[in-house]
Amino acid sequence: MNGLVAANLTHHPGRTAASIIGVATGIILVVLTVGLVRGMLRERGKRDANIGAQIMLSQLGQQSISPTSLPVILPVRAMAEIRQVPGVAAVTAVAQHMELKGDGVMGIRQMEGIEFDSYASMSRIRLVEGEPLPASGDVAIVDVKYAAEHHTRVGDKLELFDRQFTIIGIYEPAVGSRIKIPLATLQEELGASGKCSVVFVKCQNPEEQEVVARRLLERFPDLRVLLVQDLPELFATGFGGFNVFLKIVAGLAAVISVLVILLTMYSAVAERTRQIGILKSLGASKLFIAAVIEKEALTISVLGVLGGLIVAQLARIVLIKVMGLTIELELDYIFYSSVAGLASGLLGAIYPAWRAASLDPVDALRYE
Repeated sequence: MNGLVAANLTHHPGRTAASIIGVATGIILVVLTVGLVRGMLRERGKRDANIGAQIMLSQLGQQSISPTSLPVILPVRAMAEIRQVPGVAAVTAVAQHMELKGDGVMGIRQMEGIEFDSYASMSRIRLVEGEPLPASGDVAIVDVKYAAEHHTRVGDKLELFDRQFTIIGIYEPAVGSRIKIPLATLQEELGASGKCSVVFVKCQNPEEQEVVARRLLERFPDLRVLLVQDLPELFATGFGGFNVFLKIVAGLAAVISVLVILLTMYSAVAERTRQIGILKSLGASKLFIAAVIEKEALTISVLGVLGGLIVAQLARIVLIKVMGLTIELELDYIFYSSVAGLASGLLGAIYPAWRAASLDPVDALRYE
């Protein structure tokens, strides 16, 4: 049987190669898309976790088109009450905003509005060049990675909100959004005076952060209380909209693979009708005929899965080095996409295998 399968696959090498590429495309689509989305979100979570705070507060139930850009609806005045909670050492308000245009990844640019003194006293950021943000004004500071990738220096202009902002400082390490402007400036631009997106809380004793979090939750039941240490994984896996999107991508990839195999094996059966008739006249059973078709499809799927994984890994390395993207390999999605790729071969070949096994040997031999 193996020799027959190999002969059938090599009889039309172009068609076989196209089928393998079709299956591989689905694997590449899933691995890279999931890796890019999860990688970007997890990286943003790590940057937020770098702030030096232990707790993050946001408005309960607030929704956003992006988990990395929450609405500016939380009253800043709540900070005064938050400071009074036992165990709280410092607080700082941050407003988040995302522009659906710009020079960021996929045309998305994120920024934060901060009060520099309170933010810097809590976080680990330090200016390596330039000066800190004032209370207001069309000015910005960027992190060292942004400055390196965009060849930006102090004094350069940055277009935000369709007007020019002057870069007055470069900081490290990467904390939160790579672009920061005065909190008052962002509030004014968004028409959200006295509002912020989140409040970061630094505990007097970091080991008691869970206790302080419970106190904050009891005191402010209308706020969402999160531990900063949980943000990387929460950003990567805890947002329903992105998870639904990733499942749709995986489903579409599986459907593509099934259709590729179905069309390939159907056309192969049509071309080999006379051959199938000869096999049946020599005593080949229906099960044998069906098994040949299924084995051909499974071989194509195996080669497609392996090729897709190799190409996805190579593409990941290139995208990371050339474009600076963060793409993480998700082992669970690699496993599921591989199983789906193999299953697509078996499922896609069911009808062609049934059709081949059901051919009447006499009619098949007379087929031209």
